[in-house]
Amino acid sequence: MSYVTIGIVIVAISALGGVFFIKRNSSQQPKQVKAVLFGLYFWGLIFLQLIFFGLGYYLIKK
Repeated sequence: MSYVTIGIVIVAISALGGVFFIKRNSSQQPKQVKAVLFGLYFWGLIFLQLIFFGLGYYLIKK
């Protein structure tokens, strides 16, 4: 699996996860708040997945 494919999968999962969390917690919040929360969820999921993929890569190559 190439690095580009892994990157696309990570971004897609993070985008879908961000939308899921926004839809689940959208209790009459303004659009600006939803946009900021989507950014936080998106980048949080990106970094979390990078940690897991990095640990997996380290353990496989060790």
